[in-house]
Amino acid sequence: MTTTGKNGLQHHHYQSERRLVRQTIHTIFTVLPILSILTFTVLLSACNKDDKYQFTTSRSAVETYRAFLSKIKSVRTSNTKEYVASLKEWKEVNDTVYKFLVADSAFVKYHNEANDYFLIHDSIRKELLRLAETWRYGYDDVLSIKEQTNTYKDDGDLAEAVSLATPFFASLDSTGISVCDKASILKRYRYFLTTTLSRGVNSREDMLRFIRDEDYMFRTFLHHLYEMDDEPLADISRNTEAICRNIFIAARDGRIPSKDAIVYMSMRTVRRLLQNSAECVENINRLELKGKAQGNAYLWMIIQPFVSIDPFLLATMTPQERSRFEYIVTQLPKSRRFADTFDINLSALNYLLPQQLLKIYVLSV
Repeated sequence: MTTTGKNGLQHHHYQSERRLVRQTIHTIFTVLPILSILTFTVLLSACNKDDKYQFTTSRSAVETYRAFLSKIKSVRTSNTKEYVASLKEWKEVNDTVYKFLVADSAFVKYHNEANDYFLIHDSIRKELLRLAETWRYGYDDVLSIKEQTNTYKDDGDLAEAVSLATPFFASLDSTGISVCDKASILKRYRYFLTTTLSRGVNSREDMLRFIRDEDYMFRTFLHHLYEMDDEPLADISRNTEAICRNIFIAARDGRIPSKDAIVYMSMRTVRRLLQNSAECVENINRLELKGKAQGNAYLWMIIQPFVSIDPFLLATMTPQERSRFEYIVTQLPKSRRFADTFDINLSALNYLLPQQLLKIYVLSV
């Protein structure tokens, strides 16, 4: 059926914009580069709160989870404060129910309870995705929700480790970038990576030297980012991933303290993501993009911090990087070129894209 009239056209335009944002997000994720991460036994974990739920059987645990689902279903609208409260309560209920079911061997012996748990879990997630559409969340809301519901937010050991590492990262900006052309920085960057791979990273001092020298190269590289649209860079990415992988192997083997490897490399990742995004915001606001491919690349790099900075990485963010993130958050709502690159109305983009980013976060919880 064809809808006519002013309201019908507006509805059709809204649905088209909505589909465009979803398609763009889907396209981004089909080409999302997989970050090379080595899984460690958890060395830093969030503090657990005393359980306020008391279960006697697996069935009673499942029914408690079902009661929470009913509560979420009854909520018709939301806002940032209420959404944070719902997410926190979901995490608390789910953690408690799941731990009890595992301890009671429900996933092995009581298949009905286990099946009910997973069905309820999926239904709760769907309800939270529904609630994400009931409020016009902005980019700042997405960041705030992720911060306030972060599992590691109150982890004192992690906060102390980040505090000890912060002066090192704050010192990196004291060195200016190199004044050179694109060809020169690419040659130097490639030489730096190959020699580092050849030499190896075998100690804490080696790791810090790599982070410092790489940061200098990367910031100089970003200065020429606009010129890199047709440059093959796969070898730089591949060699960087290999070095990072070797650092974690060195930590596993005891050559680098595991805690230092996790914290410093996490802080490095956050810094790079935000440096990249901020540079793209600057470029997209003052330069004409050269084509659709460059535009798509910039779009991904700009929103990547919202997607790739997971709870642990978020907890390692320094005040300096928090300010950089805030700069990105404040720039996007007023960036006409950002909306033009998406080929979408700016006001629509400023709530449709944050809505999708919030949904991505819920799907990752």
